[in-house]
Amino acid sequence: MKVKRVIAAMIAAGVLASGSAVFADEVSPSPSHDAEYITSGEYADYTELSATSLPDDTDSIAAQDESEPEAEAVVTNPSVPGEHEGYEQIVSGYDIYFDCVLDAWPRKDYAVFNIYTEDGTLVDSHTKYLSEPENFVINFSVPESPVGTVFYLEASGLDSIDYYSDNYTVPFENKLPLYTYWSDPDEYGTRVPEASAYMTAHMRTQCPINIYADGQKAELSSPAIFEGSSIIAPLSEIAEAIGITDCTFFPQYNSVRVETGDHIMYVNIGATYYSMYDQTMYFNVPVTNINSLTYVEVRPFVEAFGSTLTYTDNSDYCDINLTKSPKALESIAALEARMNESGIGSKTDYLIWVNKDKYRLSVFLGSCGNWKWVKDFTVGIGAPGSETVTGVFEYSDYTNMWPYASYYVGPVMVFHGNYAIHSTLLRYDGTPYNNNVGVKLSLGCVRCQAKYINWLADYIPKGTRVYVTEK
Repeated sequence: MKVKRVIAAMIAAGVLASGSAVFADEVSPSPSHDAEYITSGEYADYTELSATSLPDDTDSIAAQDESEPEAEAVVTNPSVPGEHEGYEQIVSGYDIYFDCVLDAWPRKDYAVFNIYTEDGTLVDSHTKYLSEPENFVINFSVPESPVGTVFYLEASGLDSIDYYSDNYTVPFENKLPLYTYWSDPDEYGTRVPEASAYMTAHMRTQCPINIYADGQKAELSSPAIFEGSSIIAPLSEIAEAIGITDCTFFPQYNSVRVETGDHIMYVNIGATYYSMYDQTMYFNVPVTNINSLTYVEVRPFVEAFGSTLTYTDNSDYCDINLTKSPKALESIAALEARMNESGIGSKTDYLIWVNKDKYRLSVFLGSCGNWKWVKDFTVGIGAPGSETVTGVFEYSDYTNMWPYASYYVGPVMVFHGNYAIHSTLLRYDGTPYNNNVGVKLSLGCVRCQAKYINWLADYIPKGTRVYVTEK
């Protein structure tokens, strides 16, 4: 009887535990613990009673037991959970709390999180679209498992993850261990199973994207960027890279008309479609404004004009290689043939041709009979009753602006009397008052949208021939 009571006291004190360490699954993990440490006895908590604290004289124990009711001879340790506390030592879910941060321009993308068992079995997966920094939690379902089980995390769509004091580049060299453990005791000494982790997710950031057209690098005023797995870039500059310079914004329709020869595309801002040849085609990414520029998804845009696109990921940067648009090359060849057959020369290396029928201004570089196309775009011309003059003229005078009560025009490039090439109507704060082109609306002058008249004023010297035709 005395021996039985000694064994009972030892069991109550947690000294004996079926041949293994005392409450080995109750140890809270540290970053350096692996599954072997968690299940070993090396880090087991000591109970208030240990084998060494028991008196050697078992008769003393028997004497003490005889003086107290046997039913009260139960030793408990409030810091150690047990069945008497009513907690099941099983977990069936794992929660990861993420603090999502951004270190540079974001590469908006889908982050994928997979959780595995120790034998490599995938048990749950979640996808999260990340477009801006935010805090979020991923709730994984896992098989019912005892506390002390280790799961493993795999991730993609991020730059890196901070876990404990280390930073892990995504994709990981090895999956990250996710520990289950008993919590620290609360004020009442109660401990509960823990199946959660806290991490910092570093969003994917943009690597440089270089765009080339037939081997020549396109100089973009605002960078091409990733939008998920798609690449978007400034519409007008991508168009120019493949040989199209007429990208005219029509505010009344909130759209951009892209034109080369008889090939016209309407790109609708905020939408995922464009119209061409009476057909509707689609982008994966909506057309949007970034840095005051219209951004469009590159691949479907250039392919609509017959260009090809190849993509090379060099890890630290990406290269996009485009070919010139065959539709644009066809249009350019026709323009050059027309000018070289006209016999028109110029005192400078430049020639300006205004085709009133097409509402088109084209610029050439070279000399009589050897003109090479540089740029063309849509313009506004004289309204009925105040038509733009036709003939061969010369750019003779320049002024910054012609002021009016509510608006101004400028720069102004005079080519005949009071006839000039100038901007559309602008308010004095620089915003458009009337930005319309492609119509007959002026008092005889040729109106250009701001980016085009500014280019003309910067590059075209006085003395340049201005050739105006009805067709």
